[in-house]
Formats: sequence, C-alpha cells, structure tokens
Amino acid sequence: MKKDPSLEQAAIAYKIFKDLAEAIEIKPRDRCIAIIGAGGKTSLMYFLAKILAEKGRSVICTTTTKIFPPCCRQSPKVIFLNDELPGLKEISSEMAMCSQLTVGKSIDANSGKILGVSNDQISSLTQIADHVIIEADGASGKPIKAPAPYEPVIPGMASIVIAVIGLDALFQPVNSENIFRLENFMKVTNSSPGAMITPDVIGLLSRHPEGLLRNVPDRSTVRVFLNKTDRIRNYKLVIESAIQILQNTGERITSVIAGTLLGTGRLFRRFERR
Repeated sequence: MKKDPSLEQAAIAYKIFKDLAEAIEIKPRDRCIAIIGAGGKTSLMYFLAKILAEKGRSVICTTTTKIFPPCCRQSPKVIFLNDELPGLKEISSEMAMCSQLTVGKSIDANSGKILGVSNDQISSLTQIADHVIIEADGASGKPIKAPAPYEPVIPGMASIVIAVIGLDALFQPVNSENIFRLENFMKVTNSSPGAMITPDVIGLLSRHPEGLLRNVPDRSTVRVFLNKTDRIRNYKLVIESAIQILQNTGERITSVIAGTLLGTGRLFRRFERR
C-alpha cells in the first residue's frame, strides 16, 4: 500500500494496478457484475469484458435498461432474445466461437438502443458465460447522477456492483447539463442551482441512502470507479474525492478505483481503508 500525508490522516492508502479487473478484484466466482451511476458505464462494461476475455474467460454484456448497439471493437456479436431466451446450447455454441458477445431483448424503434433483458434471462445467461456484465442504470450521457426511486435496475444475484462517477463533473455547475436527475441530486447533496460540484458533494452523493447506492442489493460488494482522471490536472482532487467517498460510508463501499479508459499505458489506483 502506498502512503500519502493526506491519505495517512484519513487512514486510507492505495495500490497501483495495470489491470482494471484486478484493481476491482473481479474473481472467477463473480458471475454477475452490475455497473451503475454515470460517466462511462458502457465504456467500462466493454473495457472489462475485453480484459476478462483476454484472461480466457467467457463474457456476456447486457443491460436492464437501454444501451446503444456496440461497435465491432466493443463486441464482435449481438444476439437479440426478443421475448424468448434461445436454447442454452445455441448461445453456448456462439460463445465457443467468440469469448465475448452482447445480448439484448430487441432494438427500440424510437431510440435505436438495445432494450434490456429480464432477471430470469440474466440468471440463464450466468449458466452459459463465466461472467455476465450488466449496464443497470441510465444517465443520458451526463457525468454524474442521483437515481430516481425506481433506479438502478440491479439483479439481486449481482455479486459486484460498480458505481461510476465521471470526474469531468468536478467544479462544473449544478445544472441539468452536467447532472442527470437534477432535482434528486440537489436533494441528496443539499446543493443549490449553479453551485460547484466538489469532492465534498461527491462524498454526500455517496453517503446519502437515496444517492449513489440507492437500491443496491444487500448481498452485493460495492466498488466506486472514478472515471476520466485524464481530465484532472491536480491529482489531489482525485485523492480528495476518494477520501470523501470512503469516509463515513460504513463498510458498504469497499474500495474506490480511479483511472481512465482512454490512451495507452493506463494505471489504476485503488484506494481503500487501512
């Protein structure tokens, strides 16, 4: 564990990883992984799928909400279930030809997005692939959000829930251009319109029962991924955000991982309590 004066004072330390799946601590037993929040959920889903596939594991990417169809670099194949789940042998044969694919219900005619699958279908998919990664939340491309009462849509079987926050929200004004579910966000963070989104505000979002972790199943282990560190010139702001999330949140959030999904030579820092 690395030490830093500000982290020492907060009783927090960090490790550096080249492998994001290792930083998040995704084990072979983690068959169902849900991604929630805002600021890069879809990119994170396919990034993790690629890493896990390169480790020789089979991965199905899917959603319980809506996602745009993946490009060929993200997923080599998309299977639509419509109202029926294809036979397990049929999907298994597809997995034998490509270790990573995307599954959805159908294409929404209005938005062009892939519609989400049911919990029963996800349960069946976990019998086929080593890992099923689910985008379980929506944010309309905004970097940060506070969920509505019916969000996110996380299967109860999810062993890991990864809550994403886009660091490009830092020091941006509290308004609908930067925040999804603005009214909810202002309520849980006690923010006013036009105020700045600071690490303290991110901490409040993480701690409030109707905030970042709303509707997360009790059995799920929770990690927070602070995405887009490449947008932050002063890394102390990343450290401060991680401290704010980990302090006074009980043991629910086990670690905060910070990094970027862009570029080469990426390094990820995992912050956790000492």
